[in-house]
Amino acid sequence: MNPGRPAARSLLAGLLFAVSSSALADTVAGDLAAMELGRKVLAVRQAIQAPGEADAMRAVTDLGHDQRYYIMVRGWLTYQLEGDRSILAAAGEQTPHAVRERITFLEKAIRAIDLE
Repeated sequence: MNPGRPAARSLLAGLLFAVSSSALADTVAGDLAAMELGRKVLAVRQAIQAPGEADAMRAVTDLGHDQRYYIMVRGWLTYQLEGDRSILAAAGEQTPHAVRERITFLEKAIRAIDLE
């Protein structure tokens, strides 16, 4: 019987617990950050689909002013704007009001995130 063994096992168990707890905390923090980003992306999508809603511009600028996501948001807005302008060019006076409204919103949103 070695009297030092139980202490070594205890120390090893403590270290393993600390490492696994830290890894779990990192995983949970990463999952929470991903969920928050997902919520913001969905809010931008909703803003593009319904630009007349009260918080539409705020949803876009909240994510667009974050340097990590600026390029993604600006590209998304630009891509949507080009598509809507294509509809406007093809349909002319018959362009649906919703498309015209979205064009105006997208132009303002791009300016808003570019100015920050």
